[in-house]
Amino acid sequence: MRSSTLDLVLVTLRYALDWILVVGFTLAAGFVGNIDGARRPFNPYDPAFSFPYHDDTVSVILLGIVAILAPAVIMLLLCLLIPRSAIPALANYPNAPSSLVWKHKLLNWNRAWLGLGLTDALAFFISNCLKNVFGKPRPHMISVCQPDWNKVAEIVNTTRTGPLGVLAWNPLVTSDICTTTDHEKLSEAFRSFPSGHSAMSFSGLTYLSIFLYSTLVLTLSSTSTTKLPYSTADTKRSDDSNEKDSENSHRASRLHPPSLPLITFVIVIAAFCLAMWIAATRYLDFKHAGIDIFSGSLLGFFSAICGAWWYAMPAAGGVAKGRIRSGYREDHRRGRRGVADGDYDREPRGPISAGEGMLLGHRESVDEHDQSKFEPQRSTPMV
Repeated sequence: MRSSTLDLVLVTLRYALDWILVVGFTLAAGFVGNIDGARRPFNPYDPAFSFPYHDDTVSVILLGIVAILAPAVIMLLLCLLIPRSAIPALANYPNAPSSLVWKHKLLNWNRAWLGLGLTDALAFFISNCLKNVFGKPRPHMISVCQPDWNKVAEIVNTTRTGPLGVLAWNPLVTSDICTTTDHEKLSEAFRSFPSGHSAMSFSGLTYLSIFLYSTLVLTLSSTSTTKLPYSTADTKRSDDSNEKDSENSHRASRLHPPSLPLITFVIVIAAFCLAMWIAATRYLDFKHAGIDIFSGSLLGFFSAICGAWWYAMPAAGGVAKGRIRSGYREDHRRGRRGVADGDYDREPRGPISAGEGMLLGHRESVDEHDQSKFEPQRSTPMV
């Protein structure tokens, strides 16, 4: 019990440090975002910078609600309401006590929010750094800048002439020609690359899509819509066939896990589509060029992949790998790295990392209660 208490304290301290780093990373991103970065020279006659100023269709507050707050609430509800059969670390222990079940639910909730925090902080920090470094003008630059055209003409006549005094038609000017008194708005007009809205929307909502997929994979594990070459019935008839056919059937059951209903795809992809719509509004509002939105979307997408991979969602390794790691493939786990029956709490499974079942008192629960109640349930290959 003393060892378990110490392990629990170490796990708590580890996650506390994770939260400190995530919050610190977010604060650093906010600080970088308030820095007046580089301002790239631009051509005042370029039509690409001559679009009218347009208010945001999706404001910063609405973006935070849709891409950060809403995913956090959805993940909280799913983590607390998910059935115990869908908790990876307890997949083979249907009679586990309620206290242990809730410990794992709270742990999964903590890990889900940490992954979301890491995802958003990463996209927020990188996008702000790149904005300051590139200093690219937005498409509505001229509307915000309100250039002094006399000063522009003077620059063209004195410094932007070609060979033999021929007038150059692509003069480059700086923000010194601007007459606007709204310096904050002018500074923001030089932060076009990459799109921050696209990065944040794709990071939060892509992470939500991955989380929904992982949850559905674990919850709807027995769903099947197709008949594969090797099924449970084929395995049962393996006594009448040779040993090679039996081996092939087991291999097929591992490589071809059950498929999910198509409606689950609609649920998962909906959040991703919402992110695409938010990114599209940035083009319609003349806030960014296409390359800015594309780059921001890629940044948000890969940030979500990093967050999901770091906190070990089953979806990060695909359906088949996710099912194996989730505890539904006993035939695959048996003999893997020397894992014996009854030691499944030491095997990495889905959102629960290696050894965390033991750290949460799982081993002590088995020792203090009737051992027969917690005997691992043998599973059969599923189609």
